[in-house]
Amino acid sequence: MDNRLTIKEFLRVFDCVRSSGKLLDNRYVLDEISAWHDYDGYTCWLGYKDVTVTLMFHGSLKIEFDKSSNYSDFTNQCLAMITENHSVKES
Repeated sequence: MDNRLTIKEFLRVFDCVRSSGKLLDNRYVLDEISAWHDYDGYTCWLGYKDVTVTLMFHGSLKIEFDKSSNYSDFTNQCLAMITENHSVKES
């Protein structure tokens, strides 16, 4: 599995999707990535095609996918989102 993204980066992606995405059916959507959370916010999810990343309280992380190509595309989009968001905040 690709270890380029840690829980900290996934949380940045979650925040970016939540703050910049559109709310559709109780999920925030930005580009092809969706973000949602349970009622108390202790568990958050990111989704893309067949990829689901579960971010749990106390820093636990679970990544599920069927096609490794989808996971690779997802991580590339996440990295781009983090880079774009970071450069915007520095300006």
